[in-house]
Amino acid sequence: MKKTKLTTNTNAQVLGLPMYLIIIMIVAVAVIAAVVMMIPQANKMMNAQINPGVIEIQEDGTQSATTILTVNVTTKDDRADPITDATVTLVGGGKAFSQTTDSSGTATFSVSGLTLDSNVNEAYLKVTISSAGFEDYTKDQAVLLYRL
Repeated sequence: MKKTKLTTNTNAQVLGLPMYLIIIMIVAVAVIAAVVMMIPQANKMMNAQINPGVIEIQEDGTQSATTILTVNVTTKDDRADPITDATVTLVGGGKAFSQTTDSSGTATFSVSGLTLDSNVNEAYLKVTISSAGFEDYTKDQAVLLYRL
């Protein structure tokens, strides 16, 4: 039986390379987590009031007359300050409308051409409001559409 001599690797750098990669990855993940935590979060809330809250649809499923909707957007704190330049979107009844609020926090829509399918007697317009520095406001049942 022949004896074989085991040789040792004296280049420890090659064996330590995977450990350095693991350490670099851990540090990179920690840096990314720290950067993500520095991103400012929207912490202000907003409130909306929509007038009128009902639109009548004719028996044939179409809107008979143009309806003026006003959406007042304010902060949801004790002062209820108006929010300027917020984007207000109304979606439903086969249409979508979008406006920005003025200096008094009001967006006015001239809503026409809404329809209801033949087997639907009522539906809702959904309102979505977004503004920089505020959490988005969404109300799924903002304006009622109903068939006469």
